[in-house]
Amino acid sequence: MKAILCVSILLFAVLISGCTTTSQQSTAAVATPPSLLGNWTGTMNGYSNGEGYNNWTDYTMTMKVTEQRGRIFSGEFLFTNQSGISSTNKCAGVIGRDGKTLSMVEDGGGTSSGSLVAPDEIELTYTNGAEPFTISIDSLKKV
Repeated sequence: MKAILCVSILLFAVLISGCTTTSQQSTAAVATPPSLLGNWTGTMNGYSNGEGYNNWTDYTMTMKVTEQRGRIFSGEFLFTNQSGISSTNKCAGVIGRDGKTLSMVEDGGGTSSGSLVAPDEIELTYTNGAEPFTISIDSLKKV
């Protein structure tokens, strides 16, 4: 009788501690990715080694998203000053599972991470470790 009682208590303790539960895999659904196709224009504010803090007021930044397949997109960045386009960089990115976070890479080595603040607004943090290293906050609105 003591043996049955001991086994029963042991079995009850195992069940209470959760040792017999199975692990559950994440069933979180991937949000339907928003379309980023089109032009996003805005400002840059940052820091460059050797130059210091800069808000690049003479430039307008435009991200042109020309292709998107699900959560992956590609296009280019255009940096325009008063005399016209001064620089173009190809880019590609991924929309996170939440449908809001963004991770991007640019031709030439720069990367950006950020989020959709609103359906027509993106904020990116750009970093480039090449000399002179640069970091900036880019605020873009869909036009």
